Amino acid sequence: MNARTGRKNFVLLAVALVVVLITAGTALAADQTVRPVFWSWDLGGTPIGTSKLVRTNNGLGASFHTNELTPGHAVTLWFVVFNYPQLCSDGRCGPDDMGLGKPAQGDFLYGGGHVVGGSGTGNFGGHLKVGDTSRSGLAERLVQRGVCQDIEACPTPGLINPEGALVILALHDHGPALTGQALVEQISTFLGDCQSGDIGDPDGFATGPDDLPIPAGGYCSTIIRSPHMPQ
Repeated sequence: MNARTGRKNFVLLAVALVVVLITAGTALAADQTVRPVFWSWDLGGTPIGTSKLVRTNNGLGASFHTNELTPGHAVTLWFVVFNYPQLCSDGRCGPDDMGLGKPAQGDFLYGGGHVVGGSGTGNFGGHLKVGDTSRSGLAERLVQRGVCQDIEACPTPGLINPEGALVILALHDHGPALTGQALVEQISTFLGDCQSGDIGDPDGFATGPDDLPIPAGGYCSTIIRSPHMPQ
């Protein structure tokens, strides 16, 4: 191969590489959404933060930011997933669309958790893989209600359709942080320190500021949501 041919091949390779990078960047942008964050009782009202969701064939990645949390509370991030939102029962996905037996194949799965610092700022991040149902809050709920004996025996849909699912990123407040194993459960499960049940509506969504967990303990509430529609 002479020098001219070598230079020509190098140029063609460089052009091809640029095209690949541009295409990859475009694909990434198409699979990424940034949305405002709202109190669960004020959806569409005044935003109190932002969230970002990245979709790939293999799963979901999320980041979530707000300044409105209660200092000293244990808070967890959840991926609320409706794999086939077009099949939701009343055209608006909700609790009735949760579970393997429902056409929309809804589930909610753990994304992360920590104790809120003194400023009330909450920065959360998490990943969810296709097919991973090991951290399903729905399974915890079904065990709590006596539908299943344990989480392993309580199958749920998990994430099936990452690119077509309606994904609602939600923060669940477990009340004042405890210590030891109790704290571990607070920041790593849906029902951690929720012995007295949820406050708010029947599904545990806060319906107003009075539904925030208080130092009495044992109460939890889903307080903040950020919906991400499929592209």
